[in-house]
Amino acid sequence: MMINLSKRSWLLLGGLLLGVGLGLTFGRSVPIHAQATPSSATIRRQVKHDMRHVGGRWSVQVTRLGAQPVNVTVGNHAVKRQRAASTIKLYIMLSIFQRVQRHQLKLTATTKARLKRMIYNSDNVAANQLIAQAGGLAAVNRVIRQHRFTQTTLGRHLMDTRALHRGHDNWTSVRDLTRFLTLLAQHRLLGTKQDKRMLTLMRHCRNHSKLPRLVTHATVFNKTGEYPDLGVQNDAAYFKTHGRRIIVVAMSQSGHANRQYPALAQVGKHLVTRLSK
Repeated sequence: MMINLSKRSWLLLGGLLLGVGLGLTFGRSVPIHAQATPSSATIRRQVKHDMRHVGGRWSVQVTRLGAQPVNVTVGNHAVKRQRAASTIKLYIMLSIFQRVQRHQLKLTATTKARLKRMIYNSDNVAANQLIAQAGGLAAVNRVIRQHRFTQTTLGRHLMDTRALHRGHDNWTSVRDLTRFLTLLAQHRLLGTKQDKRMLTLMRHCRNHSKLPRLVTHATVFNKTGEYPDLGVQNDAAYFKTHGRRIIVVAMSQSGHANRQYPALAQVGKHLVTRLSK
C-alpha cells in the first residue's frame, strides 16, 4: 500500500536521515575523540619540522595508549640504536627492582637513596653503585635480554671514558625505550607493585628541560640522557594528560645542544597537544 506524505513530512524525514548519516542523534554530536586522531603522515611532518635544524642523527617515536592508539617512528636516518647516555639508567633501575622482586636484594634505605639520586638527579656515582648491587654489567645485560630489549646494551660503567675510547658504550633505541615506558605505564614490566615504584622515581626526575619543557597540565614521568662531548641529548617521557597516556622518546647524537634543546621542547609540546585532544 502506498503512503502519501505531505511536502512538510518529506522534509522532516529527509532531515532525520541526514542527521543519522552525519552521526547526529537528536542534537547530540559525535564524541570529540572520534575526530581527534591525527594521521601518521601529519605527525611525521610535525616532527621533521620541529627537528629540521638539529643535524647529526636523530630519531623520535610517539605512542598514544588506550582508545585511538597511535604509534609513529620517524628519523633523519634509518632508525636504529643510538648512544644511550643516562637513559641507560632506566635499565639499571629495572635490574635492581627485579632483584628486589625475586628476594635477591633488600630495598634498604641506602639502596632507595641511590635510586633517587640516579633517577632524580642522574647521579653517575649512584648508577655505578647500583650496577654493582645488580651483579655487574653482565647481570644487567641479562635482565635487558630477558625483557627483550634487543637494541640495548650496558657496555661500560658511567664515566668510564677509557672504556669509551676502547669502543665500549651504552646503547638503546627509541623502540626499546618506548616499549619500556609502555610496559611500565601498563604495569606489565615487573607487575603493579614494582612498576609503581619505578614510576614514582621517574615522576621526580628533576630535568624537564627537553620534551616536557613547554608541556602544561600534564603529569610527567621521564628520564633524560646527555653527553655533550658526543653531541648526545636524549629524553624518554611518559605524559598523563586529559585522560590520555602519551609516550614520546627522542634521541639525538652528533648535534649541538643549542639546537637540540629547543627542538625537543617543540616536539614535546606539539605531540602532546595533538594527541591529548
